[in-house]
Amino acid sequence: MPALTSGPRQAELRRTPAGVVLQFGQVDGPVYLERPLADLLTCSAGRPWQVDALQADGWWISRRPGEHRAGCRTGPIAVEVRLTFDDGDRLELEVRWRNTSRRRLAELAVGLLLDLGRVKDSRLTMPGLIYNDNPSADPARAVPRVGHTPGGGFVAEEDRLPIPGVNLEWRDGRERRWLSLFSRPQARRSGDGQVRYGSLGVLRQEGPVIAALSGVLMFDGKQDVRYVSKAETETTDDGYLTLRPGEVHTQQLVLDWGRQELRGHAFRHLVRTARSLFTTPGAAGLPLAELVERKTVALDNRWYRAGTVAGHTKFSEIPGNGPRKPRDFLYGWTGQALKLAWCDAQLGFARRDRLRIDRCRAAVEFYLAGSPTPTPGLRHNAYQVTARRWTSFRAGNRPMISSRAYGETIADVADIILLFRQYDEPVPPSWLDALREAVSYLRGAQLPDGTFPVGWRLDGSPASTTVSSAGVPCVLAALKAAEVLDDAALLSDATIWLSRYHDQHARTFDRPFARSTLDAACEDKEAGMYYFMAAYELFRRTGDPLYADWCEVAADWLLTWVYVWSPEQDEDSPLHAAGFNAVGWPSVSVQNHHLDVFFPTYELLAFGLAADRPEYVAAARTTMQAVSQGIAAHAGDWNFPLPGEQGEAVFQTHWQRRGHTNTWNPSWVIAVPLANALRIGSLRAD
Repeated sequence: MPALTSGPRQAELRRTPAGVVLQFGQVDGPVYLERPLADLLTCSAGRPWQVDALQADGWWISRRPGEHRAGCRTGPIAVEVRLTFDDGDRLELEVRWRNTSRRRLAELAVGLLLDLGRVKDSRLTMPGLIYNDNPSADPARAVPRVGHTPGGGFVAEEDRLPIPGVNLEWRDGRERRWLSLFSRPQARRSGDGQVRYGSLGVLRQEGPVIAALSGVLMFDGKQDVRYVSKAETETTDDGYLTLRPGEVHTQQLVLDWGRQELRGHAFRHLVRTARSLFTTPGAAGLPLAELVERKTVALDNRWYRAGTVAGHTKFSEIPGNGPRKPRDFLYGWTGQALKLAWCDAQLGFARRDRLRIDRCRAAVEFYLAGSPTPTPGLRHNAYQVTARRWTSFRAGNRPMISSRAYGETIADVADIILLFRQYDEPVPPSWLDALREAVSYLRGAQLPDGTFPVGWRLDGSPASTTVSSAGVPCVLAALKAAEVLDDAALLSDATIWLSRYHDQHARTFDRPFARSTLDAACEDKEAGMYYFMAAYELFRRTGDPLYADWCEVAADWLLTWVYVWSPEQDEDSPLHAAGFNAVGWPSVSVQNHHLDVFFPTYELLAFGLAADRPEYVAAARTTMQAVSQGIAAHAGDWNFPLPGEQGEAVFQTHWQRRGHTNTWNPSWVIAVPLANALRIGSLRAD
């Protein structure tokens, strides 16, 4: 009976004198893996679990058209492996572990260890968790890593992975190859309603070993350690499997592989394959108009004015919303004060509400009048209302103007000017002067490599020379300012600036997008998000297909952070009671394993429409619907005293409080989804 073939691929289980061998690769082409099946399976009893190869006895094999099966015994457990190809030429691999004894077997760890041996120039992606082993992550913090020496490894619960799969890219001679292993997660619910999943990860032996296990965990090469909060781990006795007599544990796995043209870009296959493997729809969500109405209530609650002091506060003043917080305006990052002002004006123009337009104008005037530092063109990031003083972030116990927050804010100023012009609303010359001053500063504020630092001291000097993507919002600000000022030279400069970030991050992903989330120091979604937004702005302005390519690569990287499936929750959890659906929700960073609403939903949708990429349009719409879950409709909903509020974090896994949301609600949780909804609404109207 010949090997199984499907399209360009072949696979087989074959009997040899040493036992049964698994082989797969290309038809009439290279073999990607050929190993004894026993070496690729593991069955451990007792704690801590071990990764020893299977001690197999009594192999049998069955080869029929379209299906190969093989099995053996290992002590009291019978193992069966079944191979078939699906309609997409992917290899479906089912592994069944059955207790053949008359006694209960506990503390088991079973699974597949996909060992390709020593590989060269490898790149590893575990969605939301590990990107090329997280080279930008602070080495002093506990962050998921596999490491580069034998004995390392990281294994996490399946529900931590937005796409439950692992992708490995490597070089073999002159050819680059990639391999993805996906799991089809199956919840195991205990009698008390608690849910457990299998686990996925990578072990470092002679080379990287992709592990699909029954639930046991590893952190930094140590078994039974779980990552539970920012840079925090704890030991756990969770994850072990118990099989009653006759009970079967089944793993449904999918293997996908092929040749890779561009070094470092194989993660894109995870996204493409996931679209067809995981088809569960997302939540119906709120109609766009209802989302806008709820968020507008919260927006209005953030407005504050006393004389010339005017703006939208970072936190709500309504009693009952957690600990009392100082009243302040934060411009960019978690404050988004001027994005809220843009939302106010957009609502004002749409509804002919002069009060809202005037509120926006007052907020911009207050910011531009009071925020300058001693360095022309550089502005503070925050205003402390109670203390009546302008401040910024701090680094090394000294003030620092965050480049990420400053870039966002200048981009918001440009957006407000464009909005005013769209509706023939007068724009003060001082606003245009402020834009010119800001971009003049940015032209001379770069590091020697041509990128922007994480931030600047008040004298304009870099606060750090750390390689990062934090300053990409400054490029976005320059691109928007170039349109406002009709400045072709500035557009050219900003294009060069973005190309430097492209070379640093997106050309090979040796160093993926990182360090844009200011409370973390690692690879994070928001770093790639601003690169995508800047690339989209360039594509929108020029129509150049090169920038469409940059957008597509960045969009696929962003979509590795977005859930394509919905983990079940414990029966006693609020998320279970609410019928929460994770499909479409973005996760945050390799340090912060929760969900939030920070995502370029509008830009992804607009790019998908402009470039005729319906998969991006669908992804954007799914996310827009998904993140409307958790918005309070009435006082008391989701533990908020005011409609429209929403928690910053959703805890879908064992990182902080699984099955819960928090009530920490800085104003970006209003600004980002509201701005996206208003822009999408305008797009539909056009």
